[in-house]
This record gives sequence, structure tokens and C-alpha cells, in this order.
Amino acid sequence: MLRKLNLFRNSRIDSEVEVSESRGVRSLYLGSRTVQSSMSLVHPNDLILDYTKAMMSFMLFHARVRSVACIGLGGGSIPKFIRKMLPEIDICVIENSQQVINVARQYFFLPEDDDRLSVIYSDGMTWIDSAGEYDVIMLDAFDGSGVPAGFTEDEFIQKIKNHLTQQGIYIQNLWSNDPKLKSRIKQIETSFDQIALIPTPKGGNIVALAFCKEPTAAHMASITKLSRELKQSLGLDFDDMVQRMRSFQSSQAKKLFT
Repeated sequence: MLRKLNLFRNSRIDSEVEVSESRGVRSLYLGSRTVQSSMSLVHPNDLILDYTKAMMSFMLFHARVRSVACIGLGGGSIPKFIRKMLPEIDICVIENSQQVINVARQYFFLPEDDDRLSVIYSDGMTWIDSAGEYDVIMLDAFDGSGVPAGFTEDEFIQKIKNHLTQQGIYIQNLWSNDPKLKSRIKQIETSFDQIALIPTPKGGNIVALAFCKEPTAAHMASITKLSRELKQSLGLDFDDMVQRMRSFQSSQAKKLFT
């Protein structure tokens, strides 16, 4: 029988926080049995969950990213990966639960703030009103029942766009079984010049990338070569991400790949 070790369990006002460990992998749960974040104890800075790898696909489209904001911390997998592997990028994380921040630092080895990493205890819908400008803004905020309502409003999506650079990219983690998935995709598609959708290999998540400026034909022609270079430097299967983007674009109104 598989042994599962429960390391932490506590309740906050809006959701229960739990940390467990099995087969060398530590996982975070927030108000449901869905894994929110996972970490290898041997390689704590690696990305374990498929959707976190897919969210790094912005590297395929923006060669000069210098600033990333993440709304939603979880166990801090993406900030840790960026901090280790991409030293040219500064990361700001916005999290509305001090308990989640504490758990991420105690159990998931999230470093303390420094000149490249900043973790802000705030609600993302409040933070965006006074946010600076970023090359990439990620939304990975879930409670026990899904994406909090305010993050799905047209007004919030437009605020995100207003705080992106000219060639900025908005990335949202979506649940593939969300009954409103099609309308969520259409909402993002309507607000931006172009989008790409990456379903995770085993299902469960779809990562949406929305571009303030549509990638050029010349860039798209070179994306296969770029994906191989990034795979070698970052250890993520960008070739597979490109293939999944291609295969899933039939659901999009405007095709990214020709």
C-alpha cells in the first residue's frame, strides 16, 4: 500500500490548507482533493505538475522577458523555477493568504524576498489597480470550488492587459472540466490580439496564453527551432507543448499556427 504522510493541515477562513508527502513528492491542497502544487524533495526547484511546465511556454514567444507577476502562489513552484533557471527575470507574486505564504516558505522551500523575488500579501483584484508594468502576468488562483469570481470578470481581464508591456503575455490556468470553459476562453480571446491554448497531457488543465501583440509569421516559422533550444537549456519539453498547441487550436476562432 502506498504510504502517504500528512505534514500539515489547518483551516483558514475561506479554505483548508493541507500538505502531504508520498514517494518523495510533497503536495499542497487548498480546500479540495485537487493537488494545487507539488515539489520533488530531491530536486525542489524542478517543475513537477504538467500545467506549471505549460505556463513556462511564454519563453517560446517573448525572448526578452524581464518581469513576471504571478497572481496566486500555491507552493511557489513557478517563482522558484524562474528564480533558479532565468536569472534575468524578476518575479513578483501576489497571494491573499498569509498562511499559504508561510506554508510555501516552510514546506516548499520558497526563498525569502530579495532583489529578484517579491511576495506580496494582497488580494490580486486590489493589487492590479496599482500594479506596475510587466512582460508576463500569470493568473493561477483557485479556491476549493474554482477560480474566484472576481478574476473572471471582463473588467479584471482588461486591467491585466493595461499592466502588460507592448508585447506582453497574459497566462491563465484553466480547468478543463469547468462548465464555463468555452466562455472563459472566448473572453480571453476577445480581449487580446491572439491566444494559444495548451492542454496538459493527462487532461485536467488548459493553459491559455494571450498576446497583446500577435506573434509574427517569421517568429512562428522559427518556433520549432526555438522550442528545441529551450528544451535543452531549461529541461522542459517545449516540442511537446508546441504540438499540443497545434492540435488544440481547432477550438480557436483565429488560428495561431498555419
